[in-house]
Amino acid sequence: MSSYRIGIAFFYHESHSFSPLKTEIEHFVQEGYFVGTEIYKAYSGTKTEVGGFLDVLKQVEIVPLVCAAAVPSGIVSSEAYHIIEKQMLHSLTHAGPLDGLLIALHGAMVVEHLFDPEAHLLSQIRSCIGSDVPIATTLDMHANISEDMLTYTPLHFGFKTYPHVDMYEQGVNAARALLTQVKESAIYYASFKKMPMLLPSINMRTAEGPMKKMIDLAKQAEQEADVYNVSIFGGFPYSDIPIAGASVLVTALNPETAEKTAKKLASQFWSIKEEFIVDLPTVEEGLQTALKRSSEQPIVLADIADNPLSCGSGDTTELLEYMLKLNMPGTLFGGLYDPESIKQCVQAGVGNYVSLSLGGKVSPEFGKPVEVEAKVIGLSEGEFYNSGPFNQHLKVNVKGAAHIRVGELDILLIGRPVSANDPELFRHIGIEPETKKIIGLKAKNHFRAAFEPLVGSIIYVDAPGVASNRLTTFKYQHIPKPIWPLQDVKYESEKRRKEKWMH
Repeated sequence: MSSYRIGIAFFYHESHSFSPLKTEIEHFVQEGYFVGTEIYKAYSGTKTEVGGFLDVLKQVEIVPLVCAAAVPSGIVSSEAYHIIEKQMLHSLTHAGPLDGLLIALHGAMVVEHLFDPEAHLLSQIRSCIGSDVPIATTLDMHANISEDMLTYTPLHFGFKTYPHVDMYEQGVNAARALLTQVKESAIYYASFKKMPMLLPSINMRTAEGPMKKMIDLAKQAEQEADVYNVSIFGGFPYSDIPIAGASVLVTALNPETAEKTAKKLASQFWSIKEEFIVDLPTVEEGLQTALKRSSEQPIVLADIADNPLSCGSGDTTELLEYMLKLNMPGTLFGGLYDPESIKQCVQAGVGNYVSLSLGGKVSPEFGKPVEVEAKVIGLSEGEFYNSGPFNQHLKVNVKGAAHIRVGELDILLIGRPVSANDPELFRHIGIEPETKKIIGLKAKNHFRAAFEPLVGSIIYVDAPGVASNRLTTFKYQHIPKPIWPLQDVKYESEKRRKEKWMH
């Protein structure tokens, strides 16, 4: 084994400044909080950033530190952040000398009284390991990047896919770049362009649309001499912080190339900003469109404003109410976050009927609970492994699940807010989504990676929720001003916008 010692770590959260759900330490424990060698069991063989780190570093001495992640929700409490930061610094202090450090970050974490926790964490790490130890990070495409982060390392690798199916690949890229710096003393330069754009993420898919254009340009730029990596960050619009917004980051082997490339890409990004703005059909319009379509495969209605991976509570009820009124055979809705109803289902037992008050408990302002008489079809502990490709092979625990049927509608209840991004969420309890006609999902874009091969049409609907596509509904206080499009938005006609997103 090589004498090189490389530390690996992971601290990941996407924070919604307007969510009522504050993120506490127990939320990190529920999702994934691993120290030392626990990291191997959790991430070995997974298509995640840390899985990529582990595979590349097989020929060196790996020093596992701390990995902590929580499902996107409200801002992280100061207590939770400092517990994890303290553990991280403690692990570094007792790790012995390191030749390099790999850390998977998100880039859109917000902490009570701390707008830029990723930069703060890097500064604390630097104070612990010194200025000469190379650091490389991975970052989410929706990161709100700050100039300060670049003072600690030029090596930041943003995802290039949405759905994020290249997390593993970016982990591999970050690890390889770090090893090159460690073994060959390579010198990298970064140029960073922050842009006054607050972009809704619904139209950032990389299979088509404006973000595909930018990613294609980034990949072209990486073919040029001396350009090592190009990351395009769409930003996370629900973080009310001074560093919110889109950005471009270029890492190159000389500063002139980095600067020239970053300027060019930033100009191109700005020139297509209006293409990111879309409007969506209402729930009723979306359902009517679904009913008019003839399809042998399921039609999906995506309730994007309550997508847990965009910090939704997972328990809003407008789409649920409409699907209950439809009462059509072959319909499925889920997963609805409702641990209270799951407990009642367990008490009633499989095969029995139970009166339930579904959803609307966390965010009643977006839809009150729905009173139903339901038959309990199946129960589970809520544990399964993702089939992927998004987070493939990663173990998921939704803290209990219940399959209930109300009239003709099958409903999946889950014990914590989790986006319906993998069919195994349904299959693990005996529901096969592929057999359904209409499916209502608490999801946004990540679910496409696994569901597109199984379904026909996908219709995004504009139901109420904390992750609404309409940014004008939020009362921002700390974002940069002016910032586009909140001061200067130009929309297509409403009919044209809705027609586009119902196809």
